[in-house]
Amino acid sequence: MKKIFLAAFGLLALCNSAVAQFGNVSKSEMKSFVDPQTGYKITMLTDTMKNDRFLYQTDPMWTADGKYLLFRSSSRGGNSLEKEVNGEKPKSRPVQIYFIEIATGKITQATESDNLGSVFLANKSNRMFMSRQENENWNMYVIDLDRFFTDAKKGKVDSKSSYEKFIGTFPKNMGKPGGYAIDCNDDYAYITVEREGTKEEEERMMKNAYIGESNQPIKIQPTLCGIRKMNLKTGEVTKVVDTEFKTGHIQASRFTPGEIVFCNETGGDAYQRMWFCTADGSVFKPLYNETKLDWVTHETFVTKDYVYFNILGFQPRLRKQLSGIVRINLRTDDVEPIGQVEMDKDRKAMEGQLIGRGFWHCNASRDNVWAAGDTFGGNVWLIDIKTGKRHWIASDTKMKPDHAHPSFSPDGTKLLFQSGHFTSGKRLNLMMFDISTVDKKN
Repeated sequence: MKKIFLAAFGLLALCNSAVAQFGNVSKSEMKSFVDPQTGYKITMLTDTMKNDRFLYQTDPMWTADGKYLLFRSSSRGGNSLEKEVNGEKPKSRPVQIYFIEIATGKITQATESDNLGSVFLANKSNRMFMSRQENENWNMYVIDLDRFFTDAKKGKVDSKSSYEKFIGTFPKNMGKPGGYAIDCNDDYAYITVEREGTKEEEERMMKNAYIGESNQPIKIQPTLCGIRKMNLKTGEVTKVVDTEFKTGHIQASRFTPGEIVFCNETGGDAYQRMWFCTADGSVFKPLYNETKLDWVTHETFVTKDYVYFNILGFQPRLRKQLSGIVRINLRTDDVEPIGQVEMDKDRKAMEGQLIGRGFWHCNASRDNVWAAGDTFGGNVWLIDIKTGKRHWIASDTKMKPDHAHPSFSPDGTKLLFQSGHFTSGKRLNLMMFDISTVDKKN
């Protein structure tokens, strides 16, 4: 059965491999299949066997009107951006941004650039914010997606610059910019930076730096960092807070202006991973005070009052207390366990390296009805938050070349995830599950 799937989707890959470019609209690649282990029907959104990926699970992927779904790919475009160096073509192509129109499945290429930074969708309108590296400058633009989609459908796309509006350049004296998130009112971008600091700051940073277990090397070294905010009307950049650790996974509330969640990024465990601050810098505090046995990871700012996160349990030393998907109330600091899974297939998933215990990444719907998680064994689960009932949705996503990273549509009706199942972990397909079909297997 699996070989038949691979052959079929491989043939479709050849049929859909036309050269793409800015504004190009290609036909739908949507196909459905029934997961042989769970019995659920899943929609494969992309079947080209290309290098397609969703944005990270904390970032919005649906346009404000809910009609288009964003993804990124480094292998759909043509060769126009593949600059030869010393007569040799580069080993990889620049990542570009694409949109799937959910009603039709048609795919539209929305960027064509060799210097694209990050993209972030607006919350209240069909716009996309985009950073680019230009002449050693970090520049921010915003793109009018409504006009772009209309022209693309007509086959009359104008120049790229005609859809873009320049917002501003990040000042070099404010630090080296990295990732960013957009405030719920679309008026500010909150940007992480690496910065210079005093000798005293550097000494404190090293004194407080995380020292991992012998089997857990530190992948990301401590760095003096911070958060800055850019006014998306004027381009003005001001300071929010400075940190004495590597700052990552920045997220802004999609409900309350000026609330920011971020993490101390070590590439593994940390003494205190999750942090919260306000955009005016008046509040800057740890979010969920960790114990020595808490390996906290993959926090997700989901609802007005809740941040969901995962406490890992994949090592014997971590199984002496609660693990699994957890949420914390931003207003009361109350912590609630949502659920955990442990199956033989998860225990054997990374034999010789890790003995699995359940969830790795998590997410939740904005209405607090559903939570989702992927496991070390490559399974995707839904949990009914009210009842605690667990639903095994997808099996064997391989968790290669990237993790499943489940996320929800804004209306809570669709679950998205990535899967390397059909390519044996070499490339990803983008998947969508209709949550209304839970417990309605064929």
